[in-house]
Amino acid sequence: MASYRIVCVSTEPPHRHIVDVGTGSRPGAPNWRWSVDEVRSALATGDSFYTASASTGERAAVTADDCTFIGCSVKTIRSAADAVEDNNLDNLHTCNWI
Repeated sequence: MASYRIVCVSTEPPHRHIVDVGTGSRPGAPNWRWSVDEVRSALATGDSFYTASASTGERAAVTADDCTFIGCSVKTIRSAADAVEDNNLDNLHTCNWI
């Protein structure tokens, strides 16, 4: 089982659902691109994903999640709730895939 640090995300409207993520060791500089489906599959087989705060170093675990807004059935991922804002998936750099 492997552990991966998510360093950036790509989202789509209207609810800013995460489409894919980048993993690596440096914020905003991914070494690998993962679709949400790939992350969810890896989580299901025992791999782990996390984010890390640039300001405190605190880690937040990333888990599979389902959108619960009315009329939404998107299978997505989310970071664990904590008191550190810069380790939330929503606050990470946007992935710039070239």
